Amino acid sequence: MTAEDDAKLALLRETLQDNVDFTTYETEVYLALVRGGAQTMTDIAETSEVPKQRVYDIVDRLRERGFAEVIDDYPQKAYAVDPAEAFSSIRTQLSQAEEYLEELHDTVETVESGVALFKSESTVKRYISNLLQTAERDILLLTPVERLGVVVDELERCTDQQIRVVVSNVSPESDEFEDGLSSLPDAVDEVRFVSTREDFALTTDRRRGLYWVQEGHEHADDDGQGYYVTNPSLALVLDRFLSESIWPLAKPLAGETERPALPKEYIRIRDCLADVSRLTDAHPVDAFEVWFEGYDTETGEKVTKQGTLTSYYYTEYDIRASLTVDVQTATESIDSPAVTVGDAGTRNVDYAATRIELRQNGTTHTTRLDDETRRYLDACRTELPDRFGDGSVVLCFDAFVDRMREFIHREEGGDYEQIRKFDSFRESLVRYEASDAPPRVEWRQTRTEPGGLVAHAGGVFDELGYDVTLVGRMGDPVRPEFTERFADQTMVTLGETSSTDYVWFEDRKFLLTEPNFEPLDWDRIADRVGTEAFADHVDGTAVMTIGSWYSTPELVEIIDALRTNVWPALSSPPRHVHFVPGEVTQLSPAELEAGCESVAALDDAVPVTLTANRSQTRRFRDVLLDEDGTETTPTVERIRDRFGVSRYVMHSQRGATMATRDEVLSARAPQVVNPHQFRNVDEHFLSGMSLALAEGLTSGPALVLANAVASFFMQHERPPTSEEIRSFVAEYSTYFTES
Repeated sequence: MTAEDDAKLALLRETLQDNVDFTTYETEVYLALVRGGAQTMTDIAETSEVPKQRVYDIVDRLRERGFAEVIDDYPQKAYAVDPAEAFSSIRTQLSQAEEYLEELHDTVETVESGVALFKSESTVKRYISNLLQTAERDILLLTPVERLGVVVDELERCTDQQIRVVVSNVSPESDEFEDGLSSLPDAVDEVRFVSTREDFALTTDRRRGLYWVQEGHEHADDDGQGYYVTNPSLALVLDRFLSESIWPLAKPLAGETERPALPKEYIRIRDCLADVSRLTDAHPVDAFEVWFEGYDTETGEKVTKQGTLTSYYYTEYDIRASLTVDVQTATESIDSPAVTVGDAGTRNVDYAATRIELRQNGTTHTTRLDDETRRYLDACRTELPDRFGDGSVVLCFDAFVDRMREFIHREEGGDYEQIRKFDSFRESLVRYEASDAPPRVEWRQTRTEPGGLVAHAGGVFDELGYDVTLVGRMGDPVRPEFTERFADQTMVTLGETSSTDYVWFEDRKFLLTEPNFEPLDWDRIADRVGTEAFADHVDGTAVMTIGSWYSTPELVEIIDALRTNVWPALSSPPRHVHFVPGEVTQLSPAELEAGCESVAALDDAVPVTLTANRSQTRRFRDVLLDEDGTETTPTVERIRDRFGVSRYVMHSQRGATMATRDEVLSARAPQVVNPHQFRNVDEHFLSGMSLALAEGLTSGPALVLANAVASFFMQHERPPTSEEIRSFVAEYSTYFTES
């Protein structure tokens, strides 16, 4: 015998003596019978080295216990019973004992690892039943078709939970699938199927789960294995496997396409987004309100927030999924109202949601009209002129050409259709990312039009009958986009213009900007126009609007030259300068610091109103203000002080706040539901503010008028006429829940 054989025999002897209660002699006799077959008592004594007089008694005891049989012959013989048969009763007893012990063991949830392993089918089924009975809101199940019967009765009792089932191992045409499907109760909300061979998996409320390996899998023994999961983190992993890997790839049953009924609650963001993607086929994104509870992904702090849905990212080709929600914030708050919301465990978003409710905005009025806004509205109605257009304005320097385009795709038959949703375009890029093919995007140009602050503000003033002087790089000679739009106005071009490819979607815009590499500074303006001629264009105007800092990096130098070279030459200077910095995130702290000094110096010569949106205001705060955590003065007031201007205005879609030398005041904006246009809303608020300055409105009414011009544009996609301004201001209060 080899050393390995000796080791095996030693292990057998130890096992029989320790676990089957054999004595040493019984062990040797039994092993002799197993190895030698039928033998006489003399042969057994010789083989086992047990005294012959003891062999008879030992064989009798082995026979009584079912391990040996005796042949009544002469001489008498004995042989070993087949070990599988001999040990079957022991295995049965152990299995029964195991099941009974598991029934007594009711504290599986306290297992430190959070996972308990069961091999008894009855125990696995008992825990499946327990999971279904204790589910509060959500049940997600993957089951082979042959195991549907395990859950049918329990699912029928689950009437208050959302239940989704994926049936595996079947073809939808098979009788087995039809029979299994017909057995599912009406409580099941949605059924899908996969033809692949999958194990049984169940999660409830994303907090507990069970994974049951099918018999015959190479990674399981013949009896199968059940893993009961109580650790919340591990249960979430199992749930994400089901919801993000299995469910999206499973095929829905034919006819299951009805739109979800709202309000509806979710514990997975992908479930919410799947419904949103169906609902937004018929409704704009901002027609829905989102309530969620979860935690801040940076601090871990628990939060509960709600707001209007503004955008979302979801595709079955990408595991990433998120909502962008315009949360309810005070008008004067500079913190962004737009937050991103992802699933539990997500980190590249502002908040991770553990519970979400989706509702439809059923009213066109979403904000209460506060007393302060009401006062300014009443004053605005009084201060509005009987007629607009009795004056002139000069608008500088931000001008370029918008090439309006749309992305398209070819349908069967060769016809082209517009890609109307930004998310559809983004999903096509994700599909390319998952393939070996290079991205190919087709688009077409629909029109060209003048763009930039000069064009947008110019359009408002031109519509109202003002004499407008537009100063900017509008082409050399002036491009027809400007000459056709502003045929009756004065245009002072400062050189070649640049273009922006403006791709319009129903839910957002996509810009491809061509920067103008030709610098624009005061020397160029003086050489091209002349200081005296430039002063003539400015003299006698009601307001001079200047922007933007981003598109004109040398704007600070130009402002200094306006103060030192132009203003002394004016006999009737503008009553106001409206300074519009535009996108300032690309400007360095040194550039912003220098801008403060130049703008403050200009304000000594003429009152300056500086207008910025929330994100631009946050940039000013972060760079220009010292935040020590003890400051109580409003941020807009401190930014106004830092720039040294007469008025600082911060605006958003919810309203606007102004800091003057004496006070801080706010006016809420009309909340236009289902707006036609968000594009260029910023520019039209700025145009409305320039209009208010041109007409000499006081501070509060100026905010109301600027809000009105921007809101009208959102509704109608064009600047308002004089009558439309008066009409909108008259109806301003009707856009609020209480008036």
